[in-house]
Amino acid sequence: MFVLIHGARAQPTFVQQAQDQAIRTYEQRLSVQAHANEGHLYVGHDPRLKIHPYFRTDSVQRGTVQLNGVRYRDLQLQYDVVRDQVVIQPTGSGYRLQVPMEKVGHFSLGNSQFTWINGDSLAGVRTGFYEVIYNGRVKALVKRIKTIQEDLYDGSYKGTYLIKDRFIVQKQNAFFEVKTKRSLLKLFPDQARELRRFMRKNNLRFKDEGREQAIARTTQRYDELTRGL
Repeated sequence: MFVLIHGARAQPTFVQQAQDQAIRTYEQRLSVQAHANEGHLYVGHDPRLKIHPYFRTDSVQRGTVQLNGVRYRDLQLQYDVVRDQVVIQPTGSGYRLQVPMEKVGHFSLGNSQFTWINGDSLAGVRTGFYEVIYNGRVKALVKRIKTIQEDLYDGSYKGTYLIKDRFIVQKQNAFFEVKTKRSLLKLFPDQARELRRFMRKNNLRFKDEGREQAIARTTQRYDELTRGL
């Protein structure tokens, strides 16, 4: 690999930094390719299905992934919500690879952070990737879920994806599913009165579109109220 620096006045320090950066980039690409190649070729879903099975968009997104304990930045990623799989598109390639779940600790897509959670069957929490919507001493998590609904009425195939996200609060290393305002406040009995006031003041409601924000902000507020206690 060669790095060409134009200009006779380039300082040795700048030249060395440029060379080091080029080498790091090259080594990173080789390393992530080696890890990714331990996976399998990713095969997409039935194109007849409406919408798409991915997180937010069906296009690849810039992201970061931790593979075998090593963090790689600025990758082309997708998160297949239906299969709970991280998908990498190697730079300059026309194919995608699904990375073995057990090799991924964390990943991010844009501003969204995901982490691997070993489930708790007693709490009804499944093993898999969860989006972290608030990350403090108490955490608010979302298990993104899309299921396939098929219809063969009149002999013609129709299918779409149904979104069935589940919300989880992790408190003192235990997991609790949150479905309602009451179930959330039940987790924070020592601050329930103050949290009710906070939710009313900020118009936080548990209707479909507002549930995620209500859980994230209320959990954050609890962390703030109990900090130092």
